[in-house]
Amino acid sequence: MTSCSKVYDPHIDTSQNVLVVDGRITTKTDAYHVVLTYARPFNSSEKNTPANGANVYVTDDMGNSFKFNERDKGDYVSDSLQFTGQSVHIYRLHIVTTDGTEYESDPQKIFPAVSPDNVYAEFDNQEILDSYSGLKVNTHGADILLDISNHSDTLPRFRITSDLVIQYYDQKWIEIDYINRIGYLFVNYCWMTENINSDFNLTGGEYFLNSASVKKHQAGFLDDNNTVYAPYYVAEINMEDTTAIAEVNGSKFTDVHHRLLFLNLYTLNNETYLYYKSLNQQMLSEGKLFDPVAAQLIGNIKCTTDPMKKAIGFFEASSVSYFEYVVDFRNSANSQPVLIKTSYIMPPEPDGCYIDRPDGKHHDIPSFWIFTGNGTKSII
Repeated sequence: MTSCSKVYDPHIDTSQNVLVVDGRITTKTDAYHVVLTYARPFNSSEKNTPANGANVYVTDDMGNSFKFNERDKGDYVSDSLQFTGQSVHIYRLHIVTTDGTEYESDPQKIFPAVSPDNVYAEFDNQEILDSYSGLKVNTHGADILLDISNHSDTLPRFRITSDLVIQYYDQKWIEIDYINRIGYLFVNYCWMTENINSDFNLTGGEYFLNSASVKKHQAGFLDDNNTVYAPYYVAEINMEDTTAIAEVNGSKFTDVHHRLLFLNLYTLNNETYLYYKSLNQQMLSEGKLFDPVAAQLIGNIKCTTDPMKKAIGFFEASSVSYFEYVVDFRNSANSQPVLIKTSYIMPPEPDGCYIDRPDGKHHDIPSFWIFTGNGTKSII
């Protein structure tokens, strides 16, 4: 058998710089980021080039303007003391690059924040990626579920992010008198963070027709293993003042002390919801016959000085409500795991370890640390 082929040349124009925008503001008091880069050419192995030296600011429908300063290359950050997004207000992102080209986003309205009526857990089995072997395994655990009532005239749209912080202990005994067995016990308070949702978690397909409320929406899945494969820390100890610094030295299996679940519920306007929905559909595509056709996502950034000049990306303005729970698999209620609500204190880093000095004053315990099963923080 013989065959022939004809090479197709798409004649892609890679000469123009295409600005890529990734920005978000919320109702949470925080330093917001707008990241600007230039897209790399088709089939190029180069990294995206940061768009340095731009003038970046956000305006609202009240005539206010809020400056974003470049903290790192292409990363523009707002002042959390000067600017916090407000619900029912409309915001627009403005960018002026070093060559004088001006870009702006479509106006984005922030809808009022919504809190879930109920957050709970139900036992389930699910196939997950094992952090030790890298293989998919069927494991026992719990679905994290949300019920959200609709209190408005419009259909609510939400995006949910969830992080799991796993706490674990380690100890190191330093002997200074071998004969009398006198020494110091250093306690390592360590943690690691896992994202329990690899995709964009959006509501939309589970609304009840009568109320347009969300029922039993799955925010994520947690396994209930008693051990976890986690970074192992060794202590660099200064015996003069008994201070210590933790350094990573590989990984090992260790007992889980507590699981802390951090949930963020973003209330989206319709334009933002449709953007995330299109992005999610393309990310979940497996190349099957009826999968959505891959296409460039249409963002909300346009060039105002030259309408023919392309820009990629999205500027999001949304309200957010956020919650923290201790997940208790040991003491179930109604034969289901228990979620204990506690104050929202995020770790300073996704993974880390603090080593407490052995003087009984507990200087170096993380502020977010949970000691007891009732959600009590590290207040001693």
